[in-house]
Amino acid sequence: MIDAARTDGPAAKPRRRLLLPLLIAGALAAGGVAWKVTSSHDAVSPAAASLPPAERAVELSPVELTRMAPRRLTELVRLSGSVKPMEQSMVKSEVAARLVEVPVREGQAVRKGEVLARFDTVELQAKLDEKLSNLEGAKAQLVLADKTRAKNLALRQKDIVSETNMDQAQSTFRFQQATVAALEAQVDLARKALRDAVVASPIDGTVAERAVNPGETLAVNAKMFSVVDLSRVEVEAAVPADDVARLKPGQTVRLRVEGFGERDFSGQIARINPMARAGTRAIPVYIVLDNADGALRGGMFAAGDAVVDEVEGAFALPPAAVRHDQDGDFVLVVSGGRVERRKVEVLGAWSRGDLVEVRGLADGDLAVTAPLPGLTAGRAVKVVDS
Repeated sequence: MIDAARTDGPAAKPRRRLLLPLLIAGALAAGGVAWKVTSSHDAVSPAAASLPPAERAVELSPVELTRMAPRRLTELVRLSGSVKPMEQSMVKSEVAARLVEVPVREGQAVRKGEVLARFDTVELQAKLDEKLSNLEGAKAQLVLADKTRAKNLALRQKDIVSETNMDQAQSTFRFQQATVAALEAQVDLARKALRDAVVASPIDGTVAERAVNPGETLAVNAKMFSVVDLSRVEVEAAVPADDVARLKPGQTVRLRVEGFGERDFSGQIARINPMARAGTRAIPVYIVLDNADGALRGGMFAAGDAVVDEVEGAFALPPAAVRHDQDGDFVLVVSGGRVERRKVEVLGAWSRGDLVEVRGLADGDLAVTAPLPGLTAGRAVKVVDS
């Protein structure tokens, strides 16, 4: 151990002498770099600090601004309901008889007057013949009563018959007159029953329901067919009372119907029910739509919007863009790299308060629409990409 220390001692001294200058040179170089950085920082900071805060440009992103352009504003009320035919006829039996023919089925198009069914007319014809015979007998009795009355009148003038006989003859004549009139009415009813044995469609349309079959004996007023006209349909929509006040007949409604994708159907409000539905407090509103192609069917669900108000060429902003001070309403507009105060007049709210229509802005104005309380007129701004 002692020999090794002795051997290394002389060699270590020259190495220490070489390392010392190197360490000194490195320390000086590091100090010079630090001095340069500090000097550069001290040279820039006073210039930046000398810029007043009010002159520093506020950076605004495009989402905080709106380029003004005239637009169409519409106020809408949401509507939904089921499609119903405008005209629907329930065909019922007018006679008590047996059906012998039913030539139509559900879904078949029919014209007004087209035969839907036929009844057996044997019994109906027999009843008519009976009424006609009774009528002929009554007419013969009326002729006899008239002759008897005339004879009694002539004899009474000669004072051959009593006043009582004359009154009796007159009464018999009038009774026979009433009997003839009653039998004539019965004959008319029998003829009508014979005509009603042929059941015809009362309207142009489509057979929606067939409730009878050949061979059935029906009573009077029995349900037979339902015929609907789909050329015009209506939607019955239940609207909350708060929205009904803004609706009126004639307003345009745009509807979409399940099963038709993005196809729009245009209609108009035809009527508004004066009574609210019990339990819901909603008021039925009836919308009429033309359906010339027959695409819409009863029972389909439709939903859309009624245009209750509309204006063209308007300027509108979110409510947060309109500011207020002692001088009134105004909007901040970016022009020439600075914010300007632009006085405006608020004309009304649209889209349930999401937009306000204003007067005082021009096409192309760049309005600040973001809620930036610290931004004031005269400030320098810079629009940057987000």
